[in-house]
Amino acid sequence: MFDQAVVGQKRVTERLERMAGSANLPHALLFTGPEGTGKAAAALEMARSLYCDRGIAGCCERCRGCRKTAGLNHPDLSLLFPFSQRSSPETERETLVRIAADPYGYPLPADHATHSIGQIRALQKQFAYGAFEGGWRVAVILHADQMRAEAANALLKTLEEPPARSLLILTASAQDSLLPTIVSRCQWAVFSPVSVGDTARMLSNEHGIDDDAATSIARTCGGNLRRAREMVDHEVDGLHDRGYRFLSALLWDEEARIHAALEKVAANRDEALQLLGGAEIWLRDALLLHYGDPGSVTLAGRIDEIRRLSRALGLESVTRTAEKIESLREMNRRNVNLYVGLVSLWREVRSVADQQSSGG
Repeated sequence: MFDQAVVGQKRVTERLERMAGSANLPHALLFTGPEGTGKAAAALEMARSLYCDRGIAGCCERCRGCRKTAGLNHPDLSLLFPFSQRSSPETERETLVRIAADPYGYPLPADHATHSIGQIRALQKQFAYGAFEGGWRVAVILHADQMRAEAANALLKTLEEPPARSLLILTASAQDSLLPTIVSRCQWAVFSPVSVGDTARMLSNEHGIDDDAATSIARTCGGNLRRAREMVDHEVDGLHDRGYRFLSALLWDEEARIHAALEKVAANRDEALQLLGGAEIWLRDALLLHYGDPGSVTLAGRIDEIRRLSRALGLESVTRTAEKIESLREMNRRNVNLYVGLVSLWREVRSVADQQSSGG
């Protein structure tokens, strides 16, 4: 079922359920949105739902059709993923099976990996024939924005003249990462960062961690379930420590030292986003103290440090800093220079701290 396979995204999954139960499916779908928001999970659930023998909106996971698609053993279902030129057929098969088993946790493709023209031509050859089992012919193309230009042009031909009872499902980070002619021939759905509540429930239900830790991770991961799951394996207290040290450096470190530190932080985007998420926990708690609600803070055992940050920044700057961090997340989604954004954050925080210390 869609609500079991995809975390959150209720608006999108309800729409997909209606599509899956309709006799008039589009010939192509495009799912876009940040990493870790469920695009791959939804694409696979949509594809597999067409082979469920029970004919329900989603997979029952028990019938013959669902069992075959779970292991990618259905002759009419294809899954495409960007691979490097050196990858072996055995490695590629193992990767595809892992994706089908865990669409939120599979290894992401390397930056240099691509969908080759050979992959698309093989897909076209499959689509040229009717379905082996007389139903739908479906292909899921993950990370379609890593498609070589010649492969994208070849795919466009299939989109322009789709075979009967065929469905292509593409996933990408954003619509503008694909050819406009491909986007225009797809019905699309946009996946948003997963809410704190949905993320925390997933972590509690699937990983068995306590509610406080789940909520802390959910607030830190930026709506990225892949990152949230990775954070389960790390010490949450360590993340909080790094968040505090980051804010302390912005406020009080020497200029030469902070520039070097920000360059190092910006070099690893995933680590940078985790660091910013850890800083957000402190800022949220500082706001709660400002508003006289110390009982609701996440870091209840570190009230003195929260008060120190709160006094250094002041109410208005705590809010502005939190907003600035959120804008940095958006910059990361658009691949804007993260170092420039971090320097801007530092200058704003330092300016406010200097005013606070001078009584201005």
